[in-house]
Order: sequence, then structure tokens, then C-alpha cells
Amino acid sequence: MGRIKSQSNDTMITLVRIGDTEVGIVSVGEVFERIYQGKKKPEEIERIELVRELSDYNFVPDGSWNEYAEVLISEYEKYYNKKILGH
Repeated sequence: MGRIKSQSNDTMITLVRIGDTEVGIVSVGEVFERIYQGKKKPEEIERIELVRELSDYNFVPDGSWNEYAEVLISEYEKYYNKKILGH
């Protein structure tokens, strides 16, 4: 998963690169864990639904949804594989 930073109020921020910009996204771990607990493999996730769910907690510019979807599905693949391998 992208680099994770902790804020003083215990909010975890995942840093990912969207195009040329590093973006901080909150609640990634929570959303990914819900998806994982729902037994969804990365290839079974609707990419836009993933962005929509994370946009409940984060601002996603209208013209960037596809870029966010690609990055987030890639991050979920890493998360999923780490969970499967038990690391």
C-alpha cells in the first residue's frame, strides 16, 4: 500500500501518486478491509465504486476519477496480496 502517515488525531493518511501529484487519502485501510472481509478479489471490484466509496471521505476532482480508480485498484491488489500471504 502507499506510504502511510499518522496525523495527531490518529487519522491514517495513505499517500499515493495520482499523475504527477502525491495525494493523501484517508480511510483507505478501513475501506480496503471492508472489501477484503466481503471476500472480494481485486479483479471483482468495480473500480468506480471503489472511488465512490473513498470519495465519501476524500475530495476526488471530477476529471480524475479514472486516475484514482487505477491507483486505488493497484493499491487494493497490494493490500489483498499482503493479506493472502499473511504479511
